Amino acid sequence: MNSEIASKRSDCLQCRMRDQSIFAGLNTEELCSLGMEVQDIEGRQGDVLYRMKEPARYAYTLRNGAVKLVSSLENGQDVIVRLLHHGDLLGFEGMQGEHHRHSAIVLAPSQLCRLDLAELQRLSERLPKVRAAILQRWQDALQKSEERIIELGAKRAEARLATFLLQWARRYPQLRSLPFPLTRTDIAAFLGLSTEHVSRIMADFKRKALIQEQGSQLEILKPKSLAHIAGLSEAHKPD
Repeated sequence: MNSEIASKRSDCLQCRMRDQSIFAGLNTEELCSLGMEVQDIEGRQGDVLYRMKEPARYAYTLRNGAVKLVSSLENGQDVIVRLLHHGDLLGFEGMQGEHHRHSAIVLAPSQLCRLDLAELQRLSERLPKVRAAILQRWQDALQKSEERIIELGAKRAEARLATFLLQWARRYPQLRSLPFPLTRTDIAAFLGLSTEHVSRIMADFKRKALIQEQGSQLEILKPKSLAHIAGLSEAHKPD
């Protein structure tokens, strides 16, 4: 991990993300007797939390911000395997092996909880509720990955991108102007498209007034029209 990332001890009892963490099922007494230290860390855009094939030492819960998980292919191409938002977990695959399967890179200023994997392994053996929570989150992530693979194979490029934008917006239901720190290259690496193709489609969406961008903010102006392009069920409703 980038050695310059600041950290401090976390207070799990007072954490606003507690209900979305792997400790959500623990009572106050169990939280007070975790027997492990959880660190709060702050990541800046571009910080690397861990690199692919590095020995796995830590797992993380993303409290706010955005992180991308990147896998490098043998031909040198980078593929984004997941885009993470508030409440998502990363690095927990280290509990099943010695090395990370991908790199974790901060997309926007982020706050995370960092957990020592060796301590977490011992805790999960002592508290079955923690192990069950980790396994459930793994299962959820696997299901999302499978759904994405199906979409990539079944949808045209415009439909893939429209689906992606709508899914991104659902992570911020209270916001009209959405944080959108992704470059065209990031989107292409996530959707299996070329950067040029993504740029053309995004420009077309903006010409049709479906979306607008300002800096690192995105606003979806006509969600039902995007849903129609994506082939989603809510497309028949007016914008």
